[in-house]
Amino acid sequence: MKNKKVFIAIFSTISLAIILLVVFLNNSSRDVVKSEEKSVDKSLLVGDWIRTDASYLIKISKVNNDGSLEAQYFNPKPINVESANLEESYGNLKVTIVLRDVNYPGSRYALSYLQDRDILAGDYYQAVQGLNFYVEFVRNKY
Repeated sequence: MKNKKVFIAIFSTISLAIILLVVFLNNSSRDVVKSEEKSVDKSLLVGDWIRTDASYLIKISKVNNDGSLEAQYFNPKPINVESANLEESYGNLKVTIVLRDVNYPGSRYALSYLQDRDILAGDYYQAVQGLNFYVEFVRNKY
Protein backbone atom coordinates (compact mmCIF):
# COMPACT_ATOMS: atom_id res chain seq x y z
CA MET A 1 0.00 0.00 0.00
CA LYS A 2 2.85 2.36 0.84
CA ASN A 3 4.52 1.68 -2.54
CA LYS A 4 1.25 2.45 -4.30
CA LYS A 5 0.99 5.86 -2.57
CA VAL A 6 4.61 6.66 -3.47
CA PHE A 7 3.95 5.60 -7.09
CA ILE A 8 0.84 7.82 -7.26
CA ALA A 9 2.73 10.78 -5.78
CA ILE A 10 5.62 10.39 -8.26
CA PHE A 11 3.23 9.87 -11.18
CA SER A 12 1.22 12.97 -10.18
CA THR A 13 4.38 15.08 -9.84
CA ILE A 14 5.72 13.98 -13.24
CA SER A 15 2.31 14.57 -14.88
CA LEU A 16 2.09 18.07 -13.42
CA ALA A 17 5.64 18.84 -14.57
CA ILE A 18 4.80 17.68 -18.13
CA ILE A 19 1.63 19.79 -18.20
CA LEU A 20 3.50 22.88 -16.99
CA LEU A 21 6.26 22.28 -19.54
CA VAL A 22 3.73 21.99 -22.40
CA VAL A 23 1.95 25.19 -21.31
CA PHE A 24 5.25 27.06 -21.00
CA LEU A 25 6.51 25.90 -24.42
CA ASN A 26 3.17 26.75 -26.05
CA ASN A 27 3.23 30.31 -24.66
CA SER A 28 6.87 30.75 -25.65
CA SER A 29 6.19 29.69 -29.24
CA ARG A 30 3.32 32.21 -29.47
CA ASP A 31 5.66 34.97 -28.30
CA VAL A 32 8.21 33.99 -30.96
CA VAL A 33 5.52 34.03 -33.66
CA LYS A 34 4.32 37.48 -32.54
CA SER A 35 7.84 38.88 -32.53
CA GLU A 36 8.45 37.45 -36.00
CA GLU A 37 5.35 39.09 -37.49
CA LYS A 38 6.35 41.35 -40.32
CA SER A 39 5.55 44.97 -39.79
CA VAL A 40 4.21 46.97 -42.69
CA ASP A 41 6.69 49.25 -44.42
CA LYS A 42 5.68 52.66 -43.07
CA SER A 43 7.33 54.44 -46.00
CA LEU A 44 4.43 53.16 -48.14
CA LEU A 45 2.43 56.06 -46.71
CA VAL A 46 4.70 58.66 -48.28
CA GLY A 47 3.08 60.24 -51.32
CA ASP A 48 0.15 62.26 -52.54
CA TRP A 49 -3.30 60.90 -51.68
CA ILE A 50 -6.39 62.16 -53.52
CA ARG A 51 -9.85 61.78 -52.02
CA THR A 52 -12.10 59.82 -54.35
CA ASP A 53 -15.22 61.98 -53.90
CA ALA A 54 -13.68 65.47 -54.07
CA SER A 55 -10.52 67.35 -54.97
CA TYR A 56 -9.01 67.11 -51.47
CA LEU A 57 -5.37 66.11 -51.19
CA ILE A 58 -3.18 64.74 -48.39
CA LYS A 59 0.57 64.97 -48.98
CA ILE A 60 2.67 62.80 -46.68
CA SER A 61 6.33 63.64 -47.15
CA LYS A 62 7.89 61.79 -44.23
CA VAL A 63 7.18 59.20 -41.54
CA ASN A 64 9.15 60.00 -38.39
CA ASN A 65 10.45 57.42 -35.91
CA ASP A 66 8.25 58.85 -33.14
CA GLY A 67 5.08 58.07 -35.13
CA SER A 68 4.46 61.61 -36.31
CA LEU A 69 3.97 62.36 -39.99
CA GLU A 70 5.06 65.35 -41.99
CA ALA A 71 1.82 66.01 -43.83
CA GLN A 72 -0.04 68.74 -45.66
CA TYR A 73 -3.71 69.03 -46.58
CA PHE A 74 -5.27 70.88 -49.50
CA ASN A 75 -8.92 71.72 -50.27
CA PRO A 76 -7.71 72.77 -52.91
CA LYS A 77 -5.86 75.55 -51.04
CA PRO A 78 -3.62 74.64 -48.08
CA ILE A 79 -5.39 73.95 -44.79
CA ASN A 80 -3.37 73.97 -41.56
CA VAL A 81 -2.55 70.51 -40.23
CA GLU A 82 -2.50 70.66 -36.44
CA SER A 83 -1.15 67.12 -36.08
CA ALA A 84 -0.53 64.05 -38.18
CA ASN A 85 0.30 60.73 -36.57
CA LEU A 86 0.75 57.09 -37.38
CA GLU A 87 -0.14 54.13 -35.20
CA GLU A 88 0.83 50.55 -36.00
CA SER A 89 -1.13 47.73 -34.46
CA TYR A 90 -0.86 44.07 -35.44
CA GLY A 91 0.72 45.02 -38.77
CA ASN A 92 -2.01 47.58 -39.57
CA LEU A 93 -1.19 51.23 -40.17
CA LYS A 94 -3.62 53.90 -39.00
CA VAL A 95 -3.17 57.57 -39.91
CA THR A 96 -4.78 60.35 -37.89
CA ILE A 97 -4.73 63.89 -39.26
CA VAL A 98 -6.23 66.78 -37.28
CA LEU A 99 -6.99 70.04 -39.10
CA ARG A 100 -7.10 73.42 -37.37
CA ASP A 101 -7.96 76.34 -39.63
CA VAL A 102 -10.84 78.58 -40.70
CA ASN A 103 -13.86 76.27 -41.17
CA TYR A 104 -11.74 73.36 -39.84
CA PRO A 105 -11.95 73.70 -36.04
CA GLY A 106 -10.60 70.25 -35.20
CA SER A 107 -11.89 68.30 -38.18
CA ARG A 108 -10.02 65.02 -38.43
CA TYR A 109 -9.28 62.02 -40.57
CA ALA A 110 -8.90 58.54 -39.06
CA LEU A 111 -7.65 56.42 -41.95
CA SER A 112 -6.33 52.89 -42.26
CA TYR A 113 -3.82 51.94 -44.92
CA LEU A 114 -5.21 49.03 -46.94
CA GLN A 115 -2.06 47.61 -48.49
CA ASP A 116 -3.80 45.17 -50.83
CA ARG A 117 -5.64 48.09 -52.48
CA ASP A 118 -2.96 50.76 -51.80
CA ILE A 119 -5.54 53.18 -50.40
CA LEU A 120 -6.22 55.12 -47.23
CA ALA A 121 -9.79 54.52 -46.05
CA GLY A 122 -11.75 55.49 -42.97
CA ASP A 123 -13.67 58.29 -41.33
CA TYR A 124 -13.63 62.04 -41.74
CA TYR A 125 -15.10 64.00 -38.84
CA GLN A 126 -16.39 67.33 -40.13
CA ALA A 127 -16.26 69.46 -36.99
CA VAL A 128 -18.43 72.38 -38.17
CA GLN A 129 -21.40 70.10 -38.86
CA GLY A 130 -20.45 67.50 -36.24
CA LEU A 131 -20.81 64.69 -38.79
CA ASN A 132 -18.73 61.65 -39.74
CA PHE A 133 -18.24 60.53 -43.33
CA TYR A 134 -16.62 57.43 -44.79
CA VAL A 135 -13.87 58.47 -47.22
CA GLU A 136 -11.17 56.90 -49.36
CA PHE A 137 -7.94 58.33 -50.71
CA VAL A 138 -6.07 56.83 -53.66
CA ARG A 139 -2.41 57.33 -54.35
CA ASN A 140 -1.65 59.89 -57.05
CA LYS A 141 0.65 57.95 -59.35
CA TYR A 142 1.38 61.00 -61.54
